Amino acid sequence: MNLYLKLLSGSLRSRMQYKMNFLVSSLSYGLIMAVDFVLLAAILERFDDVKGWNLYEVGLLYGISSVAITLYRVFGVEIHNFERYMVEGEFDSLLIRPVSPLSLLLTKNLDLSRIGGTAQGVIILVISIIGLSLDSFDMFLLLLYLPISIASGVVICFSLGLLTATFAFWTQRIKDFQTFTLYAPFNAASYPMNIYPGWLKIIFFTVIPVGFMNYTPILFLLDKGGSIWNLAWPPAVALGFLFLSLRFWYFGIRHYHSTGS
Repeated sequence: MNLYLKLLSGSLRSRMQYKMNFLVSSLSYGLIMAVDFVLLAAILERFDDVKGWNLYEVGLLYGISSVAITLYRVFGVEIHNFERYMVEGEFDSLLIRPVSPLSLLLTKNLDLSRIGGTAQGVIILVISIIGLSLDSFDMFLLLLYLPISIASGVVICFSLGLLTATFAFWTQRIKDFQTFTLYAPFNAASYPMNIYPGWLKIIFFTVIPVGFMNYTPILFLLDKGGSIWNLAWPPAVALGFLFLSLRFWYFGIRHYHSTGS
C-alpha cells in the first residue's frame, strides 16, 4: 500500500504540472455531462415522472452513476486504455518489473479531467436530495448510505473495466467491447431499472450488475419496495464481482503470449 501511494503521488504531481489544462479539461467534461442531465430534466418536466420516478429521484440514480464511472476513469485510465498495451507491445515491459502489472497500471497515470464529471455528479446529488424533501430520519439514512453506494459503483465499474481489459490478452482490441460493458450499462443505470424489458433487467443484475449500485438501495431508501437487504446487496455484489474480475485478470496474464518485439 505504501508503494502504491508513492507511485500514485508521483503520477499526481506530474499531471499537476499543467494546471490550466487540468482546469479547462475538467470544466469541459463536466459541462458535457451536465447537458445530458439537462435534457433528461426537460423531458421529466414535461411528463412529470417516468414509471413512478420523478426528476429528483432519477437525479439520485443519475448522480450516483455519474460519480462512480468518472471516479473510475480518474484512477483507472490505463485499465480503460489497456488496448494500447497489447497493440503496441508495452505490456511486456510491465511484466519484467518487481511490482505487479495491475499496481503499475493503476498508478501510472491519472485522468484528472474526469474530476469535472465527478463534481457535476455531486452537484446533481445535492440538488436531488434537497428537492426530495425527506424527513430527518430518511435524509440521515440516505446521506449515510450514499458513500457506500458510490463506492460500490466504483468497484463494479472497475471490475467491468478490468474484465474488459483482460479480453485484450486474446483479442488485442477492446474498444468495441467497452461500449457494451461500460458505456451503455452505466448510461442505462442512470435511469430506473423498471423502464427496461425483463431480459435487459436480468443482464443488469447478473452479467453486468450495474443495477445493484444505485437502483437496488434507492428502492428501499425512497420507500419504493424491497427490504433492508437492499442495502447489503451493493457492497456484497461489488466485492464478489471484484474477486471474479481479479481471478480472470490473473488467468489472462498466465495465458498471455509476448509480442516478441
